[in-house]
Amino acid sequence: MRAKSVTLENVTKEFVDAEGNKMRAVDNVSLQIKEGQFITLLGPSGCGKTTTLRMIAGFEELSKGNLFFGDENVVHIPANKRDCTMVFQSYALFPHMTVYENICYGLKLKKLAKPEIEKRVAPVMDIMNLHVNANRMPNQLSGGQQQRVALARALVMEPGVLLFDEPLSNLDAKLRVTMRDEISRVQRELGITAIYVTHDQSEAMSLSDQIVVMNAGKIEQVGTPLEIYQQPKSRFVSDFIGTANFLEGKVVQVSKEKLTVRTNGSTLDVSQANAGSFKEGQQVAVVVRPESIVLDGNEGKKATVTKSVFMGAIQEYEIDYSGVPLYAIVADPGGKRIYATGDEVAVHFSSRSLHVVPA
Repeated sequence: MRAKSVTLENVTKEFVDAEGNKMRAVDNVSLQIKEGQFITLLGPSGCGKTTTLRMIAGFEELSKGNLFFGDENVVHIPANKRDCTMVFQSYALFPHMTVYENICYGLKLKKLAKPEIEKRVAPVMDIMNLHVNANRMPNQLSGGQQQRVALARALVMEPGVLLFDEPLSNLDAKLRVTMRDEISRVQRELGITAIYVTHDQSEAMSLSDQIVVMNAGKIEQVGTPLEIYQQPKSRFVSDFIGTANFLEGKVVQVSKEKLTVRTNGSTLDVSQANAGSFKEGQQVAVVVRPESIVLDGNEGKKATVTKSVFMGAIQEYEIDYSGVPLYAIVADPGGKRIYATGDEVAVHFSSRSLHVVPA
């Protein structure tokens, strides 16, 4: 398969509501996706991620901007002529066709000869482990098997770009993890360019080379899963990816790679690569991840445990930190002291575990 790069230049999509007012669903989005990358568009409902995917597929016209597959501007190329295929949330399998017939349907529409169809279908069925189900009907398959057929039907077209529209949302939690791994394996094995839409952050974190976090039609941040989690650029990204506590405060000192923030009656030193982008006196929020909170009976600022729940692999705590509620988790609690509701504890953080975002 010949992977293609995808470039969005100032892409905008406007809809007109019943009263004739214009609503901007995608607002001046620019994005560069390299050949063979797995990119996830992530965000809450209504953020513009699905509309962006549909414009890439050709199902929605751009109101403004340009869209390239490789060096070719595809803005005026209809969906059925674009070098991409989409795997849908609903699978969209033909109920009256066997697995094999569903997979080769698009090739028959292209009027390919039977030997060529067989040549293309066989390796894809191998990759997706579907040979044993070749003559079954869709209603004889599990949800995971149906999703494999939908993916095989897309792959057999040998697209330059493979698009996914929340393909796992109809599966149960355990099967979602299995199919997530399957999609990742197939994409890396074939080296195909993949663009995946989801609101599930765990899917995005596990699948992606790069995550594009969207909010209100705009891109909030583009980065690796590690960058998005550890170095969020905004409060929205911090809150949407993982779980975050926020300590409101004010910058009192700035150096090249360190900030000192006055918050909640004390000062916190935060090591941060972009420290120089903040100014003294600026209102900020310090992002504290639950796993970065250290609890003990001695060192640190005193706080009170308001909730303590044993979850097996972790112990969950809610803490009153001088009037600010904090959520903390401790891994492998079996060999550690477990605090009960009402216990007084000392709370401290490593400067490397904190991150500052604009308020």
